[in-house]
Amino acid sequence: MLQPVTIDILRTNLIEHPAVQAWNKLNPEPVEPEDVETLERKIQSALYRLAGVGPQGSAIIDKRCLTATALTEYTIYQEILPTLPMPALHCYGSVEDRNPQFCWLFLEDAGKEPYSPELAEHRALAARWLGLLHTSAERLAASAALPDRGPHHYLIQLRLARESIWHNLANPALRADDLAALNKIVSRCHFLESNWGDVEKLCVGLPRTFVHGELEEKNIRVRKIGAGIALLPFDWETAGWGVPAADLVKCPDTALYWSTVQEHWPNLRREDIERMVDIGIMFQSLAALHWEALTLEYPWVELPMSKLRHLNNRLADSIQALGVS
Repeated sequence: MLQPVTIDILRTNLIEHPAVQAWNKLNPEPVEPEDVETLERKIQSALYRLAGVGPQGSAIIDKRCLTATALTEYTIYQEILPTLPMPALHCYGSVEDRNPQFCWLFLEDAGKEPYSPELAEHRALAARWLGLLHTSAERLAASAALPDRGPHHYLIQLRLARESIWHNLANPALRADDLAALNKIVSRCHFLESNWGDVEKLCVGLPRTFVHGELEEKNIRVRKIGAGIALLPFDWETAGWGVPAADLVKCPDTALYWSTVQEHWPNLRREDIERMVDIGIMFQSLAALHWEALTLEYPWVELPMSKLRHLNNRLADSIQALGVS
């Protein structure tokens, strides 16, 4: 079970904190939170929890991210999630950062109760939620505003991964066995690109709908509502419109998912679900290869190389399972 991680908590001089200043752009009178909790800090994104500044003294989440990412997430929170028949987090607004490449999103705090697939109740909840998401969103009027998350998107990820590997092959921190492993990944990318038509054919006839794209445990919380519980996914920055393959990789009960979507998609077979899982493993592996390959420009390559080897093995297994040749 993944627990929410706090990097640090600040309790003094908060009015000058960038997250507080951004939030106060939405408020006629400046407010100072009880504390500012740093949840994540990366080169292109950061997450903060501001205690006591939301409705009825609740906390809010301030997310600083690239403007393109913020626009996608803002559209999803404002135009898509409110139209779907399940609970969703509220977005309080968005403002530009001092750096025009970045924006701030202000989100309802999902709480600290993690989603745990080890629990039968959570597994059933997640499978039904995913089926309801995919079927209820299929005819969304706002779908045209969503990024493509079909096969072409992941072909782009393949090419970006290969380009990043090529760009970083001269890193002196890479050993001979690292270079051999990277060349194997490049060769596999060449092979898959030359047979991408087979991947596209595998997606023909499968439903296209709204997909989250990164349903990791870290991106989901659970909240008690009345006598039941609700699933509250967040981090919709990779969401878009496409075959729901990547989402199904993390579906904890594909049989229950299938029974949930049967009324809406009566022609979808169990074997189609299993095929989408294998396609999703391929798609997710390509996207992860891209992001891990970017880190090869730094001198600390041991961890990214370990991840890249693992991803290459997953990619090879998915290619074999799908019969791409």
